[in-house]
Amino acid sequence: MYWFRSITVLFNQVVFACFCFAQNIHEEDVFDLGPEGGRGLRIMFYNVENLFDTFDDPAKEDDQFTSKGEKNWNHYRYKEKLNNIAKTIIAVGGWKPPDIVGLCEVENLHVLLDLVSKTPLRKFGYRVIHKNSPDPRGIDNALLYLPDKLEKINSGLLRIGTIGTKEEFLTRDILHASFSFMPKDTIQFFVNHWPSRFGGKSFSEHRRIEVANALKVHIDSIQSLNREAKLILMGDFNDEPGDPSISDVLNAQPLTNTIYDSGLYNLSYEDYRDGKGTITYKDIDVTWYLFDQIIVSGALINGRGLKINGRKNHIFKADWLIKNGRPFRAYQGPIYRGGFSDHLPIFLDLYYSD
Repeated sequence: MYWFRSITVLFNQVVFACFCFAQNIHEEDVFDLGPEGGRGLRIMFYNVENLFDTFDDPAKEDDQFTSKGEKNWNHYRYKEKLNNIAKTIIAVGGWKPPDIVGLCEVENLHVLLDLVSKTPLRKFGYRVIHKNSPDPRGIDNALLYLPDKLEKINSGLLRIGTIGTKEEFLTRDILHASFSFMPKDTIQFFVNHWPSRFGGKSFSEHRRIEVANALKVHIDSIQSLNREAKLILMGDFNDEPGDPSISDVLNAQPLTNTIYDSGLYNLSYEDYRDGKGTITYKDIDVTWYLFDQIIVSGALINGRGLKINGRKNHIFKADWLIKNGRPFRAYQGPIYRGGFSDHLPIFLDLYYSD
């Protein structure tokens, strides 16, 4: 059946090349996956900014993303949003799609199923992991994965729910999923979307610190049973690598010469020190902030089996994701522009070491 497999691969490459041409994806915007022969994984995270369907859910604050809402959200715009996300995922993957895609700001399971079945992603066969969390707007975290590379062991939510000692503030739960890779390796993912800086960084900081504390307790519990657990924490943390929630509470540190299996290491630290970012604010001068990060346990650096490829994750900054020096969004205020997201995606390569 080798001939059939070769024809299938060639067909997929032709389809992808046609898609790139139609979507204006340039060769320099496509990253090749380093590890070959199915012995590596590409991990991607993307805050897709308001992936809502067109239906009004009475239990959610989604009115603006309906045909009668202030965004004039409709099927055409929804379909364009789905295709823009698919274009980005395919481009980050290069000639092979990413094996794991973490997403945040998705409304429900329905939009995820549309993403993997009604866009060019359908040919890859992604499976979806999604759980509803209590965010008032209904935006959740999710994972897409390729079942021919990874076998899901389990998935669930690290419940955050209401936080704040003097307030009732509902926020996104953290999505947790475990997978087996090749015969003997297990890897666990945590998809995060921490509370925003609404009201200001100082005013909202305690909310992110509470979420960081909850996550650290859970990580400590896992590592108390297995100090060599392979963990990947990815997401939009709404804080940067040097902020207290991440550097102090979560204790995610930059890579040093001494790596402990049970330590947490922030692979975004190098970009942070270089002033790079994944999101901008409306300053007179464009200022980038690095909210989207990937953090790994030391076992993914020291151990056998799956290991990180290099010493950092990467920011995907294709030209078509940028407009006027900022991420190209679907909306500029109330005006529809047909862009992608207010965040840039990030990715990390792993390889398998015998």
